[in-house]
Amino acid sequence: MRSLLKNSLFYLFCICFSTACIEKNTVYHSYQSLSQTGWGKSDTLFFQVMLNDSVPTLLNLFAEVRNQNSYPYQDLYLFVSQNLRDSLIWETDTIEIALTDKAGRWKGNEWGSLHQSTVPIRSVIVSHTGKRTIKVAHGMKDFRLSGLNDVGIRIDR
Repeated sequence: MRSLLKNSLFYLFCICFSTACIEKNTVYHSYQSLSQTGWGKSDTLFFQVMLNDSVPTLLNLFAEVRNQNSYPYQDLYLFVSQNLRDSLIWETDTIEIALTDKAGRWKGNEWGSLHQSTVPIRSVIVSHTGKRTIKVAHGMKDFRLSGLNDVGIRIDR
């Protein structure tokens, strides 16, 4: 009985410690749901980020996408604009997210017919506090893109 209690406390401590470490590394994490009618070419998503660290910090920026089995393509192009480094200077990246492998099987984490993929965008050294914006638009040829549920941005230290 005593060893069971000791093992339980050890596992509880490990879980709490690993959860605390993960949360400290994530500076920002948010998703925006897309319309069921599709993601329009002109429907830019805006993510507002508050940076509080005045010490120069290296931040890693990631794009996350949740798609359904009904998404008609194997990849997704995103235009990601951000002003993390300096509030007056915008930097834009074109990101390709491969949603399937060469055989056409969905990549990423899967929950039934929903798939989540994450791709790094860039690393940025930030040395000023303040409110910043990340803008995301799709770069596909379709005027209205269907089969996508959510688009997210994650920023880690």
